[in-house]
Amino acid sequence: MRFRASYIILLAAMFLVAIALLYFQSSIRAGSFYLSPTISPDGTKVYVPLSFVKEQRLVFLDLKIENRLNEITYKGRTIPLSLYKDGEYLPLVIILTQSRKIISGIRVCEPCGSFSFHIIQEKYLDCDACHTRWDVESLKGISGACTNYPPPELPSSLMEDLIEIDLSSLEIRVKP
Repeated sequence: MRFRASYIILLAAMFLVAIALLYFQSSIRAGSFYLSPTISPDGTKVYVPLSFVKEQRLVFLDLKIENRLNEITYKGRTIPLSLYKDGEYLPLVIILTQSRKIISGIRVCEPCGSFSFHIIQEKYLDCDACHTRWDVESLKGISGACTNYPPPELPSSLMEDLIEIDLSSLEIRVKP
């Protein structure tokens, strides 16, 4: 009888762990790289299919910069590009929020040097290095050490079935 009770308790514990894992896995959304964005001839705009963004909700882009850069200054912030692929690429992020808002920006948390994020519970953008959290709809800091450093937003617009991200304010050019 004692063995049977221990066995039932063990099975129940394993069942609860499995449910917890399913819950946490379903509440975390990792970013997906889009590998073939279209670049405008002048290298100041990038286009990504809306269908890919709708499917993935958190999209990463790596855009080859025409001339390698150690850093860029944008909106009063210094972005350390040399920490990411030796300054040869511009890391971008596109987020489709629960309210269907599209946010695009530079994929960086510069105080901790991170270029990777995930979304938690469809509500929070979370830095993979320092775990600072921002509200996914507004990018306002919620918790963590880097709350004042969400990914700097870039102008973007919807053009039929494409998302256009305007890089001209960065004063750099990217290559196809």
